[in-house]
Parts: sequence; structure tokens; C-alpha cells
Amino acid sequence: MAARADQGGSGGLERRAVGLPTAIGTTFGLIVASTVLATVTAGFSASYVFLAALAVGLLAMYLQSMSFAELATMIPKAGSMNEYVRAGLGPFFATLAVLVGYIAVILFPTAAESYTPSAIIKGFLWTDGPSTTLWVIVFVVFVALLNIAGIRPYGAVEVGLTAFVALSLLIFGLIGVLGLGTTDPIGGLFPDVPFTWSLFSTLLGIALFTFVGMEYTCPLAEEMENPGRNIPLGIFLGLTLVSIPVVLFGLAAARYVPAEQLGAFSPVAHIETAIAILGDTGKWWMAVVSIAATLSTLNALIAGIPRILYGMGLTRQLPSVFAYLLPSTRAPVVGILVIASLPILVNVVVDLGTSQNFIKLILAGVLGWATAYFLIHLSVVILRIVEPNAARPFRSPLVPIPQLVGAGLIALAAFKIFPVEEVRNDAYLYYGIFLAVAAAASFLLNAMRGELTSQFRRVPLEEVYRETELIEEDLPLPVEPGGPHIRHD
Repeated sequence: MAARADQGGSGGLERRAVGLPTAIGTTFGLIVASTVLATVTAGFSASYVFLAALAVGLLAMYLQSMSFAELATMIPKAGSMNEYVRAGLGPFFATLAVLVGYIAVILFPTAAESYTPSAIIKGFLWTDGPSTTLWVIVFVVFVALLNIAGIRPYGAVEVGLTAFVALSLLIFGLIGVLGLGTTDPIGGLFPDVPFTWSLFSTLLGIALFTFVGMEYTCPLAEEMENPGRNIPLGIFLGLTLVSIPVVLFGLAAARYVPAEQLGAFSPVAHIETAIAILGDTGKWWMAVVSIAATLSTLNALIAGIPRILYGMGLTRQLPSVFAYLLPSTRAPVVGILVIASLPILVNVVVDLGTSQNFIKLILAGVLGWATAYFLIHLSVVILRIVEPNAARPFRSPLVPIPQLVGAGLIALAAFKIFPVEEVRNDAYLYYGIFLAVAAAASFLLNAMRGELTSQFRRVPLEEVYRETELIEEDLPLPVEPGGPHIRHD
């Protein structure tokens, strides 16, 4: 039987507290990170070849969104990815998906993400100020405290940050593309770079990174109004809204910054672009945008992953302490504190001041994400076969075609993930080490629950539903802040 969520004195996640704007904001805010602004800007050093790679990356994420939307509306629970893969492939692969796809994201790309605005402040705005590590701590602690305050403050801040970042990128992009900056453009939209399949394939990893993370709306399912409608809409609209300003800004970079400078894949490539377009005004404006982008990304990560861990605490795949919710805000505080500590730890241990270390961590995280995405696609196909009559408020069309094509595109992106061999090999190494550790940890965690061999057998969907029903029966009625017990079903 599932563990009680009120073991620590809490009463379950706050139901139906946020709506479609938060769903869109979470998707957009998670995707448009400072690291994405830096890498997509650098990618346009390869001219229209990178634009073609971005189109493939976006297609792969639309196909991935179909699988996530189907599973999230079938099983609208905070455990999300864990619950989906348990039903499709069993507890071992479910725990592995969370570890390699989401804990790895915190250790690798999120560590680089929290470093990026810190490097901007130290390198451009306040050179004599605190160290980059201290700024990392400030950013991460701020976002952790915001999430501890509850889902409503999270949603309000996420929507505001997303709106500011989207509008700013759109303005920068239009100014740059139209050549209206304070200095003259150095060339056209597309530098003279010949198309080769080798270059195209090695850019797919960065292109995929530009759009990964659309699924972080899924862990908010229990707190989302009408999740059967708002989760799919939030994912698809968020992805679409992301693509326009990001591509425009990348094209603007190609007009104003030499290709050889962009191709260095500097963590501050987007700041260099803003300076080239609007001078000192661009520097300060983009610095604020970069900080806002990082805060929105960290906000979505520290909202989403602890809720996955919360669900795993309920099903005892993790210690039940992860199912503890702070009574005053119903926030999964243990998961928030654990997840927030990881990017701080990596920044203390790893020197991210070089562009190669920066990009290696990002690519290692992309490989982890790709692994989890492959397991999600596979779970959709299996559940269509073994659970054909299950309720599916959103149905992915033409199964298994989108899943097969999507998985193939992800595999292609992972095969030659970056043009520089040394960077590519180290990214594979980091990923391989983490994958081995995650597989061992997944086996041991499930074995400790008494699932030695059964962890490799899928959990029937009716049992997943029954667990969630038992959890809900154990919970007190949700409480509106400052109000009586009210159920919003």
C-alpha cells in the first residue's frame, strides 16, 4: 500500500491552485534558460545548418510532447514520469528514468545554468563583487525559498519572469534581424557556412537541448486546474512560444557577431550578442534577462523534480521522508532542499569558467534527458498494447509512428552530440558514469522495498490507479489558504 502523504503532518498537495498560464510559463521558463540563450546563440555560427538542426530538434520535442501529454492525462499525479514508466516498464526503469533523466539534469545542465548569470555579474557588471560561487548560492537559495512558500507564489513568479524574458528576446531579435542596432550589422542573417551532414548531425545535440524540458508541467498535475486540458495545452503552446523569440535572437546574433567568436560556445555568448546590438544598454538589459531566465528555469526545476520525488516517497521507491509536505504551504520541502543543494555542490567542486567544461555538463545532461525520453516513448507504445481501454483524455495520434520517429531523432542527436571530439567524448564519459551509478541505485532502492525480481515487471495500470486512490483516501481534505476545508474536484 502507498505511504501516507501526511506522515509529517501535512495534508497533500494543494489541489487546483494554478491554471493554464502557469502550465505555459513552466514549459517556457524551463526551456528558455541562460544556458539555452548562450548555446543557441553560439549555434548560429553554423548559419542555416544550425537552423535546420533546430527544426529537427523542435519536431522531436513535439513528438515527445504527444507521449507526455497522453501519459500525463492518463495518470495525472505528481509522481508523473515515475508513475508513467512504472505502468509501462516497471519500477526499475521508472526509478532509472528519474535518476538519469532528472537528477542528472540537476547535476549537469542546472549546475551550468546557475553558473551562467553568476559569470555575467562577475565578468560584466560587478567585477570586484562576490565570487561566482556566492552568486550561485544566492540564486538557488532564493528559488528554493520561493518554492517552499508554495505553488501559488511559484506560479505567479514563473508567469511574470516568462513574460519578461519572452518579450525581451522578441525585441532583441527583431532589432537585430532588421539591422536596427546602435552599430551596423557585420553581415546577413546566414554566415557563409556550407551544409554537410557531418556538421548537421553534430549540431543536433545542441538543437535538442534548445527545446528539452517541456514536460515539467506534468509534476504539477495534482495542483493544476483541469489537468486533462491544461497540461497538453501548456506543453504545446509553451513549445511554440519558445521557438519564435529564440530563433529570432539567434539570427540577430549571426548578423552582429563574427561566426568564429560565436563558435567558441562561451557561457556569455548572448551577452556578447546584446552588446554588439545595443552597446552598454544591451549589456545591462540582457544581463537582467539572463538572470530572469535562470530564475525561471531554476524555479521550474525546483518545483517539478521534488514533486516527482514526493510521488516516489508515497510509493516507497524513496524514503518516505520525501513525501513530507510543509504543513503551512504543502510544499515538498525535503525534495526542494535536496535538489537545491546539488547545483551548489557541483559549482563548488567543478570549474565552470571554461567553455569546454560548461558545454560538457550540458551535453551530459542532454544524454540523460534523451534516455528518459526514450523510456517515455516506449511506455506509451506498451500501454497502448496492454491497456487499450484505459481512459486517455489526450491520445497521441498514429501510435507508434510519432514514438518511433521521435525516438529515432533523439538517438540521432545523441550519436554525434557535438562537433568537437574531446567535448563529445567527455560528455559520453560523464553520462556513462552517471548511468551506471543510476542503474545500480535503481536496483538497490527497489530491492530494499522487497522487489528483487518484480522490479522488472510493469505495474498494472489498475494498481497504479488504486495506489493513488488509497493515497487520496488517506489525505485530509485540501485547505484553501486562510479558508475552510474545501475540495475542488
